[in-house]
Amino acid sequence: MEERNLDLDDNGKIRLRKNAGVLPAEEGSPDEIIVDIPDFPSLEGEEPEEAAFVAPAPADAEAGYAAEREDRRARARRLYEEAEELYASGDLDAAGEKYLDSGALYGADWRPWFGVVRVQTRDFTDFSAIYDCQQAYDKALRRMKPEERAAIAARYVPALERRAEDYAVRQERLNAEDERIRAEARPGILREYRLSLRLFAAFLLLFAMFAVAGGVLAGLINLVPGWQILIPAVLCLAVALVLLVVLAVCTNRFVRARIAKTRNARAGSTPEGEEARICAEAEEIVRSIIEDFTK
Repeated sequence: MEERNLDLDDNGKIRLRKNAGVLPAEEGSPDEIIVDIPDFPSLEGEEPEEAAFVAPAPADAEAGYAAEREDRRARARRLYEEAEELYASGDLDAAGEKYLDSGALYGADWRPWFGVVRVQTRDFTDFSAIYDCQQAYDKALRRMKPEERAAIAARYVPALERRAEDYAVRQERLNAEDERIRAEARPGILREYRLSLRLFAAFLLLFAMFAVAGGVLAGLINLVPGWQILIPAVLCLAVALVLLVVLAVCTNRFVRARIAKTRNARAGSTPEGEEARICAEAEEIVRSIIEDFTK
């Protein structure tokens, strides 16, 4: 038999008595009510059943993983072959998508990643977008075997070396042209700089003189009766205002001349110099690729 007490709002109590059979009546206290409930032995001590878990056999699981891996590899190989056909036909955008899909299915194969690099560089002839495929380039190099890297080097390194030499020769020629153009323009730039500096200094001095004179005379207007101070003060301030406008023009001219002088003294500031810089960067990229393929 089991008894449990329940608290009521009025501080009274109900005592539940669970009986296995018929028991004699039991009297409680005046503020206590006893309720007999039937006993259900079949419910006592029952635990909720848990679903049984059967672990797959290790051999079966390994076989399933191997089958799935082989299926992904086969699908990746088919995508790679489709990408190669598209690349050969000249549809580089579609080939690049197929290469990426193949690499996503089976990333251990270096060929799809290298295909992405070939698409981005136009088969290692255009390096303007080389940094857009940096991750694919790194993945391809890490996954290549030594003999595969040697085959890639034999295919691409001779042409890359010739291209690097071309970049070097072109860079040297453009740098010489940049120096020649800057040397020819330098006398005129220096002449303009010196003239603009003189004008700026002269008008700055004149503006300061008339502005100070106008300010001093304006302070004496109330001390001297008549127009003797007022008129010169107004004239000085008016001239100072005009000189301020001229000074602004001279300042702009001086600043532009200063920028031109600084630019002329800096190597590579002409269009030819900018092109030489691009050639230098391209040569550095090509030589780093050669080093990656041959190390």
